[in-house]
Amino acid sequence: MLAVVALCLSTVAVSPRPSAAAGLSSDRAQATTLLNQINTINGQVERLSQKFDQATIKLNKIRNEIINTKAVVAGIKDKVAKGTLQLRSDAVFAYVTNGSAASNNPLFTPNASKAGATNVYNRLAEGNIATTLADLKNYRIKLTKERSLLAAEDAQAAAATRAAAGSFHSAKLLQAKLKNALAQVKGQIATFIAQAQAAAAAKDASTLQAASPSSSSFPAPPPNSRANIAVNAAMSYIGVWYQWGGASRSGVDCSGLTMLAYDAAGISLSHYSGAQWNETMRVPLYDIQPGDILFYGYHGDEHVAMYVGRGQMIEAEMTGTRVHIVPVRLGYGFAGLGRPRA
Repeated sequence: MLAVVALCLSTVAVSPRPSAAAGLSSDRAQATTLLNQINTINGQVERLSQKFDQATIKLNKIRNEIINTKAVVAGIKDKVAKGTLQLRSDAVFAYVTNGSAASNNPLFTPNASKAGATNVYNRLAEGNIATTLADLKNYRIKLTKERSLLAAEDAQAAAATRAAAGSFHSAKLLQAKLKNALAQVKGQIATFIAQAQAAAAAKDASTLQAASPSSSSFPAPPPNSRANIAVNAAMSYIGVWYQWGGASRSGVDCSGLTMLAYDAAGISLSHYSGAQWNETMRVPLYDIQPGDILFYGYHGDEHVAMYVGRGQMIEAEMTGTRVHIVPVRLGYGFAGLGRPRA
């Protein structure tokens, strides 16, 4: 993936422009090529950010498991300590009462009438010691097993941490290169790119309107519906900066925004667009409603946004941008619509 993006970036450089008609044609061709590369890079960077989110979630899960395992180990250690003390106490007591101190204990007198009670006590004492020994052995076996499990989880967590850090670093480098590429776009080429983007937006709007039963506007969700709550919650994040793995007002990523929006409506979604694809019902384009989620990439593994009505969607797009409302995009890897299950 990184090699493909690097190759795209290596071809972004803008060459000197010829004059007159030949120059105009060259600029148009170069603008189209550059726009396609930018869209490709955006998708690749978004995918990397989603993979980073996924790795972070996995890492947090492992760390929680480690915390739980440590608690189990601590509990076992406590049982081992108590078992050892109990064993020591039982052994000493049995020795004392059956040995040198036996003559001082009425239970162990040579009186024949006491013999039955003595035998009963001996069996009970021996049983207590045998049970304590068995328990102690089981605890030690379990302790060894839990320690091995903990060591394996530690290694797995460390590997996940390195993978997440590598993914995050690579994504930041790609984002920086993308910004540099965009900064190089000037003059007529920039105009052509803007025109191409406007044409694509107009085409998407036309497709969306033609697919909808309504020819003018899209129906609003019922008052106080969960979709309406989710839309309002998402709108409250307008202006918040994009942040990889973010899920707060300090910063959100694309799936973090939709997750928080539906959490406010009492519906739980994962913090990963690919998982949200599986957690939502597929909806045909003609039935699009405010609150529906737009997915991009294979099964939504690159990007998500939320439809807010009248051909508009809200999204946390990429690093360097804030949560904003834009016209619905049906190109650039659009995979389909999803509606959360109430």
